[in-house]
Amino acid sequence: MNSARLNRRRGVATISGGALAAAVLSSFAAAALHCGTGGVPKEVSGNGTISNPPDGTGTQDSSGPSPAADSAPPLEDGATSGSAANDASVVAQGGNGGTRDAEPDAAIAPMAEGGSVATGNIHNPILPGFNADPQIALFNGTFYIYPTTDGIANGASTSFSVFSSSDLATWHNDGVILNLLTDVTWAKTEAWSPGIAHVGSTYYFYFTANWQIGVATSTSPDGPFHDALGHPLVTTGQYGTHAIDPNVFVDDDGRAYLYFGNGGARVAELNSDMVSFKGAPQNITTSGFREASVGFKRNGIYYFMWSEGNTSTASYLVSYAMGTSPVGPFTRAAGNPILQQDDSLGILGPGSNSVLQLPNGDWYIVYHRLAIPNGDGEHRQVCIDRLLFNPDGTIIPVKPTL
Repeated sequence: MNSARLNRRRGVATISGGALAAAVLSSFAAAALHCGTGGVPKEVSGNGTISNPPDGTGTQDSSGPSPAADSAPPLEDGATSGSAANDASVVAQGGNGGTRDAEPDAAIAPMAEGGSVATGNIHNPILPGFNADPQIALFNGTFYIYPTTDGIANGASTSFSVFSSSDLATWHNDGVILNLLTDVTWAKTEAWSPGIAHVGSTYYFYFTANWQIGVATSTSPDGPFHDALGHPLVTTGQYGTHAIDPNVFVDDDGRAYLYFGNGGARVAELNSDMVSFKGAPQNITTSGFREASVGFKRNGIYYFMWSEGNTSTASYLVSYAMGTSPVGPFTRAAGNPILQQDDSLGILGPGSNSVLQLPNGDWYIVYHRLAIPNGDGEHRQVCIDRLLFNPDGTIIPVKPTL
């Protein structure tokens, strides 16, 4: 996602769980799901292959790493990385127990307990400073946003922070939750576009680093997180696309899926350990796809969102497709794009989004735009607006606000 790097961030977290999760999403990855800081690769063919690897110095050109073959033989027991796990008991228990929650724990509890979440007087941008690729989630009655730290030359951010809020309007920076320099051995820069999911007592943080995807774990949504594997979950170009923008979706049946890619979209079902794949990721590239995958479900319809164009330009935008399965096939919907620039308000380059469902059924889209004033692909701000649907499930184009 960028000329100086790729883009990202995720995807989704929602607030219904178990049987209530008919319209809920988990985080992916954003976004991502997603965008780091930069533009897009120069050469991306129709089949998702990309040329020109980064130079290995921590800076990136506008092309990106060379992807490998689109598929690879699975490891023993169907895992493609990490340890193979028995996934026979991947069922949604809801609430705080069981082998895997269908949705983030906190998102389930307010509905199950009959509670609600109040929203404040929201004005964009909602986060202070420069941030991008926002992954939003609701855990234990508190809203969280996990962004890419922006405002750094060449997208060379080295850590991830988290912001929290009780009302979606006032946000607090809770500090660094994962530092590549001290917490990760296989990558030290390009910390972009994360996604998050909650299973049992563990929070799983999927992140981009050095054009690869890793996963870290914590017992708290605000960390600290620790590298779960000691190596990437997805290496550079491993599945024929840039390994960035992880976004996680957990379906009503408890089965979890990781979406990712730049130049080509991929999705893979996760084993119950949440750190390995059941099989090789599938190609779900749709017309116009560039990056920032997001997966979610509403009223039995599966939605796949992505960003198009270059994150450093005014014309960066969000489109979507619909399907009957979390792995597609997805059909590009009429009425695209659903989020784009509004020159009359000076809102440029909105994209790399994630999605949130409130306990009352309202939906929100969280995204970044070029900073106002004088923003560019390395100076972006995080915003939020309502996400509305037509009776047939299609998405009404979003009106970005100030």
